Amino acid sequence: MDMQLVYEAPEAQDYISLRLRAGMENKDLDRSKTALKNSLFTVSLYDKEKLIGFGRVVGDGGITYVVSDIMVDKDYQRRGYAEQIMKAIDCYFEENSHEDSYICLIANCPADLLYHKHRFEYLPDNKCGMLRNQKKENDNINVRTTV
Repeated sequence: MDMQLVYEAPEAQDYISLRLRAGMENKDLDRSKTALKNSLFTVSLYDKEKLIGFGRVVGDGGITYVVSDIMVDKDYQRRGYAEQIMKAIDCYFEENSHEDSYICLIANCPADLLYHKHRFEYLPDNKCGMLRNQKKENDNINVRTTV
């Protein structure tokens, strides 16, 4: 195989196509363009011209970093490609983060096994991870306006 690791973002349409081929949900094209452009670090894995793997780091570039979108095309999974992507991200952190940096991710099981090999740990008992619910709940909201 003619694999090539590239440290730049793919085209947004290729990113969306890979998401679908990796079993992830679809994303809006314009928002994907914005997300890719605003990433701190991206790593793309190509088989010839075809994007087959991807990962990125987002955050403020000083204190907080989030590993995001680690994905590999289903036809290429279980061949060590996600490991290659994570090694590239590890190198980025070695060069750009500090001992007191906050580096996090949210993993789908069993991907947590991959991340554990790259120094990610489950939160200790005195901490919890949370996600903000983005669904609008207008049914129970009464809005009064004063004229």
